[in-house]
Amino acid sequence: MKKDVIYIDIEDDITSIIEKVKAAGANIVALVPPKRAGVLQSVVNLKLLQKAAGDGDKRIVLITSDHSLTALAAGVKIPVARNLQSKPEIAPIAALEVDDEDIINGDDLPVGDLQKTAPKTAADLEDAKADKALAALQNQETPTPPKKPTDSKNKKTPRGMKVPDFDRFRKRLLIGSLIGLVVVIFLVWAIVYAPRATVTITAKATRTPIEVPLTLTPGGQTKIDDNVFKPVTEEIKKTQTVDFSATGQKEVGEKASGTMKLTNSSDSNSVTVAAGTRFSSSDGKVFVSNSSVTVPGASVSGGQIVGGTANVGVVAEEIGSEYNLSAQDYTSSDGSVATSGGQMTGGSKKTIQIVTAGDVAKAQQQVKEQDDDSIKADLEKKFNTDDVVIVQESFTTSTGQPVSEPAVDQEATTAKLTVETTYRLYGLKRGEVKKLLDNFLDDEIEGRDDQQIYDNGENKLAFESFNNTSVTLSTTGYTGPKIDQKRLAKEIEGKRYGEIQQMVESVRGVDNVHTDFWPFWVTSAPSSDKITIKFVVSNKSNE
Repeated sequence: MKKDVIYIDIEDDITSIIEKVKAAGANIVALVPPKRAGVLQSVVNLKLLQKAAGDGDKRIVLITSDHSLTALAAGVKIPVARNLQSKPEIAPIAALEVDDEDIINGDDLPVGDLQKTAPKTAADLEDAKADKALAALQNQETPTPPKKPTDSKNKKTPRGMKVPDFDRFRKRLLIGSLIGLVVVIFLVWAIVYAPRATVTITAKATRTPIEVPLTLTPGGQTKIDDNVFKPVTEEIKKTQTVDFSATGQKEVGEKASGTMKLTNSSDSNSVTVAAGTRFSSSDGKVFVSNSSVTVPGASVSGGQIVGGTANVGVVAEEIGSEYNLSAQDYTSSDGSVATSGGQMTGGSKKTIQIVTAGDVAKAQQQVKEQDDDSIKADLEKKFNTDDVVIVQESFTTSTGQPVSEPAVDQEATTAKLTVETTYRLYGLKRGEVKKLLDNFLDDEIEGRDDQQIYDNGENKLAFESFNNTSVTLSTTGYTGPKIDQKRLAKEIEGKRYGEIQQMVESVRGVDNVHTDFWPFWVTSAPSSDKITIKFVVSNKSNE
């Protein structure tokens, strides 16, 4: 059966409620009172409501869980339901338990006590009224003694009479005027300018996943229709140093040197021995000539062959004191000459610690492992997050050429690595991202004029698959029933909480309505320009 629902405001009186009941179109009228509805906490008011409903051939039902109001409604036989979906019924009236001690037997009372409890007769009431009238008449007939006339001529001004202080009077008048002006200004502000209303509409919306690959062009231009964005770039350059230990080892020393005597006994022609000719001792030590030399040819003297000779400087092939050899014969790689060497000296060798390329690489890794979170936080502070969406995944580091002191292969026990690192973070302009999301959702609801965007998802953006030139944006948007905000604000001007709730909830797709008035004394919606309408999606919790 059709029914009308009337929401009662806490400021409504019994007359306005009766008028709403009379104006209802259905035969069954459900009254939804607020908490602490004093106007209905009266049996008389409930009877008036019951009578007004009966005169209009209507039945009223109270929607409440208040025990006291339920008990009062039961007394006047008004049905009560806990909510709009439950079945209304008349609550049972608890029977009073009568104790024998509470029964008063009139036979046990003395005559005087019975006389006091007896109701007054009409004659007694008439006598009382007559007594009151007679007393009033006597008071009127009693003459008032005339005032003694005063003779203005004989009247004297008392000595020491104070003269009024007009300056003080003017000051009080001015202060009073200022206070009055402040009160008037406050009243004008409180009644005309201060009232505000915020209507929050919870609507059933459709969840739309959004995933868009973006191309990043730090040196280019933004083209939203092509999903191309010029990112906002922030950088921090830091020169970092790290000390490390040298772990390499190397043998260093001097090579032994001396002189070789070359003899040409087999050829009368001179022989040239080239630089770099190798000379080997009997135990395998090798010396190398450091220059070329020409050995004269052999000659005959006194019937004997006399070989031509020449000297050449040599140096040991390797370092070490083991090349410090005594004079001895050597075998030459050039077999045309015989070789004998003199004393070889100056050879030495020792092992030292040096910096290796591996040491430098390990130190570079230590630089990379330094805490980057604080640097990233500093980069984020450089963005104005009201205008820019930070792409957290775009945080990158790039290092310059590391410098080791001492350098690689140099002797050291400890060394220092210095490297310049550039930290970089990207952001996207919020306005451009918003336009991209709106365009995406507009395409989704194209051709459906009864739909609008409730949430484009810009407050829960996520980025993934980042490299220096691209990133994928993902979020969730919501679309739902289209409501003309300006028209709705105009329609709810002057309406109270219950009226606004009843009117807006009748719109298809609206799940719930909540209205906040400000300041606290405001009980009805102000003009439309002071009404803010907000939309909330009812099924976001189901993501």
